[in-house]
Amino acid sequence: MTEFDSSRVLNLARRLSFPRFAGSEGEARARELIVEELRSSGYEPALEEFETLTFKIDRAELRVLKPWTADVECVGVGFSGSTPESGVESEVRYVETGERLLLPEEGYILLLSRMPKLEGYKRIMKSKPAGLLVAEGSPHRGLSHVALMPGWRKHGSAPMLRIRFRDAHRILEAGGVRARLTLIQNEWKAKCYNVVVERRGWKYPDEVVVVCAHYDTVYGVPGVIDNACGTALALELARLFSGRRVKRTIRFILFSAEELGLRGSQAYVEKHKDQLENVKMVINLDVHGGALGSNDAIVTGPAQVKPYLEVLSRELGVNLSVREDVVGSDGTSFAKVGVPVVNFSRSSGASAGTHSVGDDGRFVGVWAFESMKPLLLKFLNLLTESEEFPFPREVPEGLKKKITEFFKMLGLECEE
Repeated sequence: MTEFDSSRVLNLARRLSFPRFAGSEGEARARELIVEELRSSGYEPALEEFETLTFKIDRAELRVLKPWTADVECVGVGFSGSTPESGVESEVRYVETGERLLLPEEGYILLLSRMPKLEGYKRIMKSKPAGLLVAEGSPHRGLSHVALMPGWRKHGSAPMLRIRFRDAHRILEAGGVRARLTLIQNEWKAKCYNVVVERRGWKYPDEVVVVCAHYDTVYGVPGVIDNACGTALALELARLFSGRRVKRTIRFILFSAEELGLRGSQAYVEKHKDQLENVKMVINLDVHGGALGSNDAIVTGPAQVKPYLEVLSRELGVNLSVREDVVGSDGTSFAKVGVPVVNFSRSSGASAGTHSVGDDGRFVGVWAFESMKPLLLKFLNLLTESEEFPFPREVPEGLKKKITEFFKMLGLECEE
């Protein structure tokens, strides 16, 4: 019988260690690698095409003009718009996260202590800023390569840059800073693909357990923790189950465009909405591989799952932190339509580099997968081999409200 090989997972994650932004050549390269791996495991993958808005940052610059003159390291925020080629020039005003007390009249470059939530963003847009500077949350963090949710642009937009904490602090302390902000980016509709395979159940083939992970990254980032390791883990499980006889169908899905607002999983759910009644549970694998760390499970599903996983972790002697909540990952697209989800992830200091070029695989290791292995295998065995599916197919009302708030926060309801 095929055995789970943690070294193989790590090696595959390292092979995927390159930028895989949705709609890019890197994403296509990753998809080819995934398809090759699945074929080598005996599957014939299905590629499910969908279209999503994507972008490319061509130029991002910030130059302080007074009281000193210097270029400031920065990265552009996708979908936030562009300046003229010559940039925009203005005094910089600090507005925290969009507090009414601090918002000036229109035309300033505004400095934010962090990316605001939707309500704060709405307030900021009413002041018609010339541009936005968003500080990183820590002096120890690199620059975040992220995008604005396109739905937010219903409320207005301004070209936005991320800058380091220390640079934001210097600008704040100096006061009276004048700067020139330049951001040039292009947007277009790109074709992306979800990759799907399954091992059909011999006894209850119409009852389906989904195991999924996203294979894309934010732009310009290797994305080893987020989520080459999760992708490699899903591929190893697919290899393992390819040689097993299972009672229920187990379906493996590798999603693209998660980093652009769960686009791949939302496309899948929409395409298969008439068949989702057969999906009993989704196991989502996102943020994995940190060698020094611990295991987490976030349950967006029936109340019985949390105590079961707590007992299971004690039985196996593996530390697992379990809570009931909603997370910003592909499983939530299923939970939105009533399919319960368990999100397995790995807490680690290595995750501090997520969404930055620091997510480069320096701190991943075999132990991360050895630690998670017994939990995943025992849980998946329960889900696929029990005569009666062990948990109700439900998402509690309290979690449904959180899911609604999550999608509202993304601004996705504004896009139709």
